[in-house]
Amino acid sequence: MRLRATPVIGLFLAAFQPCLAQERQEIMSADVVVPREEVILVRGELRDKFASPVASTSFRATSLAARTISSLDDLVIAAPGLHMINDQDPGTNIVSLRRVTTDRLQQAAIAYVIDDVPLADTEFFTGRLFDLAGVEVLRGPQGALFGKNAAGGAIEMLTRTADDEERHVAIGAGNGEMRTASLGMGGAIGPLAVRIAGLWEDSEGFITNRTLNKKVDGAESRNLRLRAVTNFGRAVIDAKLQWTRETGGAAWASSNDVTGDFGGELSGAALTDPIGDFEGRAAREWTQASLRLRRSFLGVDAFILLARDDYQKRWVEELDYRPGPLTFFGAPLFPDGLQPIGQPTDIGASTFEARWSTQFDGDDSQWRMMLGAFAQDIDRDRIDDFGPLLFGADAPAYETDSLQTALFAAFTRTSARTTLDLQGRWDKDVRSQAISNSRTGTRLETREADFSRFQPRLAFSYRVAGQTWIYATYGEGFRTGGFNPAPSPSSVWEATFDPEITRSVELGLKANWRGANEASAKIEAAVFSSEITNFQSYTFLDGNSVTLSVDQVDVRGLELSARLARGAFQLGGAFALADAEIGAYVAPDPIAPGATRDYRGRQTPNAPAWTATISPAWVREFGAAFVFNAQLDFNATGETFFEIDNALRAPGKTWIDARLALSNAHWSAAFWAKNLTDERWAISAFGQGMLPLLVGLGPGGPFDTFTLNRGRQVGVELKRTF
Repeated sequence: MRLRATPVIGLFLAAFQPCLAQERQEIMSADVVVPREEVILVRGELRDKFASPVASTSFRATSLAARTISSLDDLVIAAPGLHMINDQDPGTNIVSLRRVTTDRLQQAAIAYVIDDVPLADTEFFTGRLFDLAGVEVLRGPQGALFGKNAAGGAIEMLTRTADDEERHVAIGAGNGEMRTASLGMGGAIGPLAVRIAGLWEDSEGFITNRTLNKKVDGAESRNLRLRAVTNFGRAVIDAKLQWTRETGGAAWASSNDVTGDFGGELSGAALTDPIGDFEGRAAREWTQASLRLRRSFLGVDAFILLARDDYQKRWVEELDYRPGPLTFFGAPLFPDGLQPIGQPTDIGASTFEARWSTQFDGDDSQWRMMLGAFAQDIDRDRIDDFGPLLFGADAPAYETDSLQTALFAAFTRTSARTTLDLQGRWDKDVRSQAISNSRTGTRLETREADFSRFQPRLAFSYRVAGQTWIYATYGEGFRTGGFNPAPSPSSVWEATFDPEITRSVELGLKANWRGANEASAKIEAAVFSSEITNFQSYTFLDGNSVTLSVDQVDVRGLELSARLARGAFQLGGAFALADAEIGAYVAPDPIAPGATRDYRGRQTPNAPAWTATISPAWVREFGAAFVFNAQLDFNATGETFFEIDNALRAPGKTWIDARLALSNAHWSAAFWAKNLTDERWAISAFGQGMLPLLVGLGPGGPFDTFTLNRGRQVGVELKRTF
């Protein structure tokens, strides 16, 4: 492991001057995921997967291709405990890991890191994935290494480095009139190693709106990445520029009185075809630039990162989905319904990180240390333009600024039989929010607050025999607090809500066995117990969207994953179970003024209690030229609740994904399918039937709103490798 420390900028740059020559590959080796499943990446450090005391799921370029991975959502079922909801419009999502989950108003519950850059907002989580070298999913609190908003874990994405000389072009087509094209090319241009990669995807959509009699979820995505690396003495300079632009349908949702007519169960007849007399549209653009510098001297590796993200999203949709006029408490106030509404969003983030790392050998062990500093400045602007619901008033504009600073350290001792991790990080998040009139700029309200916490992690593993290890960990993580609308004297909420704290204990087993005839088995198991205090719960009270804090949520779970192989046949599987029970918690009833509800014993929303997958695969060589690869994924999840009162719920679901590929040294052709059995389910829901804001709507209202999955997707791909 390398230890990173944060120097004064001048000192760091002085140390970065060239001295002793060193090959680029040697310096960059810590930046590349080696193509072996026995190695994982943990905060820039390559580690033995089985000796390391952390629960993880690894994906390499080959395993990513075997599943046709194009977004974070595609990774979910293969990583135990990971779940994702895509809601309302591109960028609005909820990602959960071990039932540590986000809601509509809160910060992320996990850290999402691309090439060392922690993404500053969940809006970035739904970007297209392409030209990847690997992915690591680290489960359990990772605040000691990744800072705030890593209470559930961390996901690390690695794109191919500039000195990766792999070259390819690919085209594809599928149902929904989908067309794709991608490329990746690396090579040397003078002293530079340069790689360019791109992805284009366009579809006419998969879901037909029966009111408009047209498909409403068509989308186009354009993505480009340029990366360059050069040596400067003993230093390596790695620069990357990435651009994404997406346009398409803003939402594909259905509205019905599910709470009243179906008892809140989103299944069967409740899953009506999407309706609505207004076609939602969305457009978003994201540019990220990063510069990374590495320098080795006197047994120390120094690293510095500078990055900038700029993001803009514009979208409009309707709120009621019902065609025709609506009344409000009997008055015909909405002849065209509740449309259009929108929340234009602009985000800018500047990121800095510096770290020093070193390692040295003892008589029978290796010692590694890391020190580092981190800073991220975020500006987030949003306008809540709710159209007719404003009744002619100007829309409010929210400007939320955040300055996160952190110091972190890690110490690792490894020997032939043991590994010890001692890690800690102190984070401070200085936040402010200004609410203004979006038209006049008049300041209406201002808030400021500081949230800080030290997050420790202690982990130990012991080799029982061969490559069989047992381990134990204790870790903490926190999700930063935030701001509610201004409370009135009778309001039950506070102007500022507190951070959410997760404390977790975990015991695990990892085993890697190899036998005769190319037989092998890899097994991982973990049990964990987590306590979440100040669990952040979204609700709607007195005409306001607010966050209330649940005193305590207890999570108990287990995770199992295995891969067996013999000759051409492989069998993989994963299972995760996590019960997330709300402790004693009494809060106002959102639809009965003055009344309260006791939520004790209910499950936290936005993630199922269990997930499972079984993946048989068969790889067969034909002569010396061709390789045939077939993989099936049999997937299942348990019941999912969408609100803290558990009023809306989706039953468990099953589906099958598949991929067949034939390849030689230069060409490959593949057929893939997602949701091959064409199941229909709700992927998110918003209980509008519970909101006083819409109680007066008629005729037939109010309604619940839920987003539907796209059903079966199939396609083919032809790829040429140079």
